Amino acid sequence: MRYHVSHELKQSVGARSLFTLQEEHVLLQEGLALDALHGTVEVIRTNKGLLVRVQVSGQGHGQCARCLAELDYPVSLRFEEEFLPVADVFTGAPLRIPEGADNFLIGADFVLDLHEPLRQYALMAEPLNPLCRPDCAGLCPECGRDLNQGPCGCGPRIDSRWEALRALAARLDSEEE
Repeated sequence: MRYHVSHELKQSVGARSLFTLQEEHVLLQEGLALDALHGTVEVIRTNKGLLVRVQVSGQGHGQCARCLAELDYPVSLRFEEEFLPVADVFTGAPLRIPEGADNFLIGADFVLDLHEPLRQYALMAEPLNPLCRPDCAGLCPECGRDLNQGPCGCGPRIDSRWEALRALAARLDSEEE
């Protein structure tokens, strides 16, 4: 996920290079990892730096939002970002980065590191409520049993907020008799 791009920075505007990205396991941050990550990285020389187009897919890991079972889910990321060099590729002299620029940077070693943009885009691509299966029954709120393995021994749950309405219904039933 690190590419030495001094050659690409020496090219004329519009020059393209294509790299293959192939990683077995990428730990992007604590609790966020991708496995079997593969795809392409296209690098295009711009007048300021390099436009990087990434198209990758792999497997993410998480927990079911209902029953907390571990699960794998497919991840497909596609993004485009401009990377700006902090040093001139010919002289090594520091370059002025425009203030307020939110671009990713290419260090003085001319290594383009995709770790941070991959982390950001993977976070945005994470499912909000991943489910182990569409009909997941979840956990019993009383005893915590996984309801996918069958019913628990807890009785019917009565919400105390409905008690006044239940009393009114009982009184109306007794008046009708």
